[in-house]
Order: sequence, then C-alpha cells, then structure tokens
Amino acid sequence: MERPISLDQLDFRLLKVFVALFREGHVGRAADALGMSQPVVSTQLARLRRIAGDPLFVRTARGMQPSALALRWSDPVASALQALERALNAPSAFDAAQSQRTFVVYMTDVGQTLMLNRLISRLEAVAPSVRLRVIGAWQGALVDRLNDGSIDIAFGWIPQLKALKSSSPLFKDRYVGVCDASATLPSVAAQRRFALADIPGSAHQVVVERFRAKGLDATVTAPNFFMLPELLTGTSLVAVVPERLVMLLNQQRVVPLCTIELPVKLPTIAIQVHWSTGTWRDKGVDWLRDQVVAAAGDLPALARH
Repeated sequence: MERPISLDQLDFRLLKVFVALFREGHVGRAADALGMSQPVVSTQLARLRRIAGDPLFVRTARGMQPSALALRWSDPVASALQALERALNAPSAFDAAQSQRTFVVYMTDVGQTLMLNRLISRLEAVAPSVRLRVIGAWQGALVDRLNDGSIDIAFGWIPQLKALKSSSPLFKDRYVGVCDASATLPSVAAQRRFALADIPGSAHQVVVERFRAKGLDATVTAPNFFMLPELLTGTSLVAVVPERLVMLLNQQRVVPLCTIELPVKLPTIAIQVHWSTGTWRDKGVDWLRDQVVAAAGDLPALARH
C-alpha cells in the first residue's frame, strides 16, 4: 500500500530533480540539465525515495527506468511545475537590441548549413548580444523538449511535430540525384549505383525505405548528406540529396555537379518552424521565430524542372 505524501515533505528542487531524472534516464545527464553535481542529484533522489517509499528509478543497462509510481507521477508533476513557472515568470517586453538572452534552437545538419549563417547575420544586425545554442540531438520526445522549455524553437522537416498547431511553414525542398560532371550520364543511369544518407529516426529515412521497396539497395550509405558529394569524383555513383544543398555546394565547386532523374518517386521536403503553445506570451520566442521566417525568405528559389 502506497504511503500518503504531504506537500510539506516536498520542495520544488526535489520535484525538478524528479522531472529531470524521468526525462533524461541518467543521473549524470539530469545533473547537467539542472546545473547540479551528480552527488547532489543522487542525494535528492535518495530523499525522494524515502518520502515515496518507492525506488522511483531502477538502474538497468538501458539507464534509470521509472517505476510504476514514477510513471503515474511524471505527467502531473511536470505539468504542475510548468504551470507554476509560467505563472511566476510573466513575460515582459523583449528588447532585441539590449537582450543578452540565450535561445536554444534545434536544427538538422542540412538546416544549419542552409540557414544558420543567414540567421546569425540578421541577429548581428539587430541583436548583437543575443546568443544561440544550436543542437542537433535531444533526449526523449522533441515535443516534450519544446513544452518544458529545454528548446525554444525547432526548425526542419520534422514529421513528428506536424500535428502541432504552433507550427509555421517556411519553404519546400526536393530530392535530386547528382553525379560527377565527368561521368557519362547514360552510363550512370544504366548502372543504377546509388549513394544514400541513412539517418535513422529522421524524416530522410524515407529515401532508404523507398529505394529498398523498389529493389534498389544503396551501393554506399553515409550518416549524413555532406559526405555524399565527396564520393562522386571519378565514380559512377548517383547521390540523392536535397536540391537546396546541391545549389549551395555548386556555388563552392569549380565544376558543378550534374543532376540526373531518379528512378524512385520521393516526397517533397516540407520545412517548418515549430514552437510550444506554452510560449505564446513569450515575446522573445515570437521575435526569434520572426527572424527565422525572414531568414528563410532570403533563400533562393529552386530551379524549375
């Protein structure tokens, strides 16, 4: 039988440790997220266990796994803390020219290549003391990181966030096949040797899946798109990459890459910016989102096929 717990036994620090441990599944990562030392987090966890009369988190090969009680606590405790923090931190006017705020932005590697320089150039002009922390990975569900404030905005082709009402379309892209300019195009097309980016967990995994469905296993797979063009020189490989990345790479190459028709129909890449409904009164996030939208508007148009 579970013991009754009084709010007098708890404090906000304990509850924040609980939420961080549930989210990170690891004492060290929870300590980093909270700005605490690991011994302090371990001590707080021991207090929580005594109060609850339950282990709450059990160490396994897959990290700290929550107990049944911790699973029941997780949503209501996290929601209560978020509501309280929003109430205690009513948003004030945001002065971009004077702000020293650090924003946390999720971008894919391609998104960073296409957009980061344009975004930074805008911020330098109007908000010289604002800082960006760009991340390409996170723990747990991305929507949870937006909702708990760990990430201010997310930018990219992120189907897991497509149901969010707090999203705005930015631009579209498409996949193209590219090969070395010295290759004979009919020969390249006939050999059907493809280099693909195999990025598990990303929306781009659809490329690998659709090629396999057509019976076309990749000759080479790479963990990102940036390695693919380097594989083309002197080979008959066709790399499948987003067209806007090809446009950027061709600006840097003496001899542009050649494009070739792909034998597989691939979806349009729909790039969006996402944020949390919990930040609807945060003028800083509103401002940053506007900067991202403006930076996306500066991108050149795709070539007509």
